[in-house]
Amino acid sequence: MSTAAKSTLCKLVEEHITTLVRESIGVQRHTKRARFHQSSSPTDDHGHGDGIPTLRRMLQADDINLALQWCGGEKILTTNAGGVIKSQETVDLSAYTRSELKHRPPSEIGMAVHWLAVNGIQPNIPQNPTELIPRTPNDQVVHRVEEEDDPLPSSSDSTNPSSSSVSVRQLLPRVLSEELRLYFTRVTLAIERGGPIQQDGAIASVARDSGTQELVPFFFRFVARQILENIGQPPYCRILVRLAYALISNPYLHPELHLHQIIPSLMTCVVARRLSSGILEDHWSLREEAARTLVKLCCVFGTQYHLKPRIIVKMCAAITPDKGLSTQYGGLMTIALFGPKAVDSFILPLVANYWVNWERALHKETNLETRFELQRCQDALLHSVTVFLAEADPLEQSETMDYSALSDVFGDQLIPLTGNRNEYEYFSCFI
Repeated sequence: MSTAAKSTLCKLVEEHITTLVRESIGVQRHTKRARFHQSSSPTDDHGHGDGIPTLRRMLQADDINLALQWCGGEKILTTNAGGVIKSQETVDLSAYTRSELKHRPPSEIGMAVHWLAVNGIQPNIPQNPTELIPRTPNDQVVHRVEEEDDPLPSSSDSTNPSSSSVSVRQLLPRVLSEELRLYFTRVTLAIERGGPIQQDGAIASVARDSGTQELVPFFFRFVARQILENIGQPPYCRILVRLAYALISNPYLHPELHLHQIIPSLMTCVVARRLSSGILEDHWSLREEAARTLVKLCCVFGTQYHLKPRIIVKMCAAITPDKGLSTQYGGLMTIALFGPKAVDSFILPLVANYWVNWERALHKETNLETRFELQRCQDALLHSVTVFLAEADPLEQSETMDYSALSDVFGDQLIPLTGNRNEYEYFSCFI
């Protein structure tokens, strides 16, 4: 051991012993043994004294043990019958360090690699936390938040008997300030019960206000639950979709960690087979609004979370012939909003075949609602072709589109979609 280390060790030992003795003296003083003085001494060879040893002013083993206990240490001293400190056995530190320790030292800290999630699904491995409650096929993604002890209820939470069926994790609204709670209550009441002016004002406030980051998970949960409970009311669902669009568009908010709550609801509003109870209710605008919100979400967070390929795959599955006409309409509108490249890859190869099939179905169909759905799907198909012709380069158009084949299918309906849409050019072509 070096000289500096020996000097430091000696100072530390001396400091600890001094502190221990000081505390032991304090313990002795509090036991009131220091007040008694013993004048007599033990009996000597000449017979003087009363034979009682002067031990009352001496430190005893109990004093030192109490001082060690007060300082958080362990008892290391023992006493004999008379309470006098028994000398301890000398320990050879060199032999002790060479001997095998009773407790092995902890292993060195390291790092290991494992899969936290694969395609959005957490693998069941020991490194990942296990779920408290197993999921069932009937569980919805939007119900992954526990509702117990929630001081921010909406007007429809008490009427939903299945809203607390799943308990995976819990939001902590108790940490919100009173101002944020009041803001959330005012906005949700305006959305649920207010008129168009109040609803527009609440949505505009959510789209521009800063300092409301803590309310993002509550707003997304509110939108998801309300859409699920009011899926047959297109006007109200459209207001909820606008609220979600405002949350995504707010530059002061960071909702990327809570997108899993809102994406399933938006997908439902786009491709659900039935969103209204009759033909008179405008569920088409709801599908368009939800499609714009999905595209906006992909534009803002798509590069970070690769949302665009996943949503396009879902939309391609929605425009297959075995799906309903309203579902195909939502898929066509969403793909068209992604731009000319998406239209070129997923819609143009199907244009001629779909148009011919829908024209044949129109000639045979007598149901007014079905005929209207076919016409809306044709409008979506023409809109997709318009997006490609208006935004794609002429070189891409010439390489992809066969105008002669499309003219045979569309006829005069293709004329206003081509060129620069000059009205004089259109009339000259028509004549």
